[in-house]
Amino acid sequence: MSQCPPVPEEEPRSSRQMTISASTQELAELIDQHLGELRPKEPSWRVADSPISGRGIFATREIAPGEELFREHTLLVGPTAHRSTNLRTCTLCYRLIPGSTDPEALCPAGCGLPVCPDCRQSPRHELECKLFRKWRPLESQRIEPRALRILSVVRCFFLDEAGRKLLYAMQANMDRYYMQEVQRAADCFEHFPREQDMLDYFYRTICAFNTNAFESRSSVDGHEVLVRALFPLAGILNHQCTPNAAHHFENGETIVVCATERIPAGAEVTMSYAKLLWSTLARKIFLGMTKHFICKCVRCQDPTENGTYLSALFCREQGCRGLVIPVQTRTLQPDWRCITCENVFPHAKMAKYQDFALNTINNRINSCSVQDMIHFINELCPRFCPSSNYVLIEAKLNVIWRMTRFDREEYTPEEMGHMDRYREEVLAILHKLGAGECTLKKLITGEIQ
Repeated sequence: MSQCPPVPEEEPRSSRQMTISASTQELAELIDQHLGELRPKEPSWRVADSPISGRGIFATREIAPGEELFREHTLLVGPTAHRSTNLRTCTLCYRLIPGSTDPEALCPAGCGLPVCPDCRQSPRHELECKLFRKWRPLESQRIEPRALRILSVVRCFFLDEAGRKLLYAMQANMDRYYMQEVQRAADCFEHFPREQDMLDYFYRTICAFNTNAFESRSSVDGHEVLVRALFPLAGILNHQCTPNAAHHFENGETIVVCATERIPAGAEVTMSYAKLLWSTLARKIFLGMTKHFICKCVRCQDPTENGTYLSALFCREQGCRGLVIPVQTRTLQPDWRCITCENVFPHAKMAKYQDFALNTINNRINSCSVQDMIHFINELCPRFCPSSNYVLIEAKLNVIWRMTRFDREEYTPEEMGHMDRYREEVLAILHKLGAGECTLKKLITGEIQ
């Protein structure tokens, strides 16, 4: 994660929220209706006002570690259209579209959307195709990422009355930059709607999306799919840096939430909005910039992060190789203190050091083979970065993912041994954090794919 500029201290979330049109009880009823057949006959949870923020989900009985709390279909979903993704992916079934060029993937009717031959005659595409053709796409021979990204929001037009009520009942944090997403999409069409009520509906939906949506990663016919999905119930889960629940995706449009530890009756069910193995400072910057709050949970108040030292860097004092960790205060630019010689270093100096480690390791991740990464992690990184630093942990995870996704016969027994050691190191950190049966643990151990 690249270093971000400082963000303001925590501000009241209500000052950034749009008006919510439903009470907590009304929201709960709308969610029950949305879940439909997926709603358990006797849910182990209920929706209620939360002391953390807004509304939350609370256990109605004791929930066992690993127990499934709920699964939910998306209310709205669409392509992320990231540069790293293959845009020639069907917007409905998410399969790769036959052919090798954009014109082959685009709908022949001229709507500008990539759709596979099997889905082009579907009622769902017919509605979207008609709307996009009415707006007249400016690009006819190339898949336009900006128009593709707005599709998840455009689908709000096709919600039924209950779906629209649920959308307006969800928390929606305002941000002046969100309207730019609408403008970027408008630049792709000749007749994009300009009516104020239409633009207000777009903006409301984008705010709800950016407040609550998930990036859903799944595999379709061996092809990795990344979509932006809005799950109203899962979106209510509040944040903790060491949560008691985690989620994974059954497919691009279904989320499954399970307990990672025992949750007593009456306790709030929480999840992490940031990566579990990010350092405290990295999590705070990310949450401040994307969710507009600064977390103050127990983990964030512990400079050692339960003895994991995920933030640690080497001391810059000559002759000392102690670990330097940030002194956790309310500021996002804390001083750093060596736990061996106790010298204190300004944030600006340590931030440059962290950036050096970050850029050096990330450049290797993006360009090196697995064999070169193993050599880099084992031989070179110890010269400038403690083995516990979160960026180095990310590098070890990268090796694990790459080695487990391809034929193990490609690797020597020695290389497999290094991977197993990295896996044990990551699992030990998760244990120290009290992460329980989290999704990352299940992925590392192969329990889920």
